[in-house]
Amino acid sequence: MIVRLEALRLLRSRRPLVAAGSLALFLALMLVGFYTYAQSETRGDAEFRYTFENSSYFNGLTFALYAFYFGSLLILPIFAATEGGAQLAGDTASGVLKLVLARPVSRVRLFFAKATLAAVFISLLVGLFLALALGLGLVAVGWGDLDLYPGVLQMTDHHQHLPQSTAMVRFLLAWPAASIALFTPLALAFLVSAFSRSPVNAVGTAVALYLVLYVVAEIHFFRELRPWLFTSHLAYWRGLFREEVDWIAIGRDAAKCLGFTALFLGLALRRFRKREETS
Repeated sequence: MIVRLEALRLLRSRRPLVAAGSLALFLALMLVGFYTYAQSETRGDAEFRYTFENSSYFNGLTFALYAFYFGSLLILPIFAATEGGAQLAGDTASGVLKLVLARPVSRVRLFFAKATLAAVFISLLVGLFLALALGLGLVAVGWGDLDLYPGVLQMTDHHQHLPQSTAMVRFLLAWPAASIALFTPLALAFLVSAFSRSPVNAVGTAVALYLVLYVVAEIHFFRELRPWLFTSHLAYWRGLFREEVDWIAIGRDAAKCLGFTALFLGLALRRFRKREETS
């Protein structure tokens, strides 16, 4: 009953629509960027899918991978933080939480209902984003094999080639892998939301914390801190796009993300069970 009510409230809110529209806009801008990059690198002498690295480097799979990489680290975590911050703090500010708790509903059950629904929503959002990226790549660019070179994605230090069929399987595996990574900023937002009674403050704080930790993890000066920051492990799914996948490393980083998620959710639940709801 609680999960059904929370799902209905989510569908009636504007968050799913705003998220889908924002992701579509991001993909459109990425497509424009790809066209611009190809023109600038070849001084207008080559078509979109041709560059100096490989005659078919730019194709639908390359576009989808680049878009998914940047989206999963810069765009989707914002929506995860927004969703987590809007759960507890949003219901507190609107008075809904106090009304629900007036009924014979345990705080633990309510908390996990909200957390489960938020996790499902983020997973569906990841799947939608990946499907849109692949679909747009198919229509606007066209398919081909996936070639990776050393560069901005930091996936390899040498050229790697994946046939189209193999690459599609790796994209399918990237959906749950990236979803697991995004559960961590979602759980962090739940923790912030448990200490806040304003959804604006909760979302703003969660987003700020994520961005700060992400930047710190990317700066060479803080390399000693990287193993202790969850943002250092969020892009672990990139390992799925190597010719030889290191499944042990993939599983280890996924376990680290789930560990951070459990820690943040545990602290959030502890705070939520003890705090008092005021009018």
